[in-house]
Amino acid sequence: MTGGEIIASKAIEAATSDKAQGLIKGLFGKAFEETGEMIADQVRLRRFKNQVKILKKAQSYLTENSIDTQKISLKVLSPLLEYSSLEEEESLQERWSKLIKNILLRPLPVVSQQNAVEILNKISNDEAELLDNIYNKYIKGRKEKAAKQNAYAIIKLPEVKAEDFPVDIFSFEIKSLARGLGCSLEDIEIQISNLVALGTLKYEVEVDVKVEKPNEDFEELEVDVEVDVSDYIKVRITRLGVVFVELCT
Repeated sequence: MTGGEIIASKAIEAATSDKAQGLIKGLFGKAFEETGEMIADQVRLRRFKNQVKILKKAQSYLTENSIDTQKISLKVLSPLLEYSSLEEEESLQERWSKLIKNILLRPLPVVSQQNAVEILNKISNDEAELLDNIYNKYIKGRKEKAAKQNAYAIIKLPEVKAEDFPVDIFSFEIKSLARGLGCSLEDIEIQISNLVALGTLKYEVEVDVKVEKPNEDFEELEVDVEVDVSDYIKVRITRLGVVFVELCT
């Protein structure tokens, strides 16, 4: 690299760094001053560029809607800026922007915010889309179930709302999910394994118990019991999974 190229590179890095820090300070205020030195030491040009794209989108939404933001914990701010700066895939950068926006808007417990940051740092775009798909099926199923119960109520009862049903009331067949998304079963199983490990999904365990008498002597008390346990066939979304999707939407 020539001397002129080095100078130009440093100038670009400095300009990008200033822009990113300005956006960060505008969004997070004094909290940034306590972590600014650490960030300045760790991030490089490409990471600052990622931050600029992500933070500009979050800032634009907040400015356009004249929304007052919540105070953000340093426990959330530090990993949030660290992890988001590493993301180069545009679709996931969009999710980081929405996550930042919602963390600044919604008064959620710090642990929920921390979990969302950690999960988004560890999932691929395909996994995020799979979780979105399951979440949308869950929301649709909940609404349909509430409407059906209200329509067929024999006596006048308080209206059943979609929110009345527990999160894990619906299960989704893994093979059906693969067909709907046009993925191979092997790929979808790998994606689900990671989402289960992150706590956003859980496998449904089905237990089938069969009891048979070995003979027709009714005085004979001995019976044969066969227990068949099936898992890795269906999945359910968890409360953590629902919160995560809603924070990144």
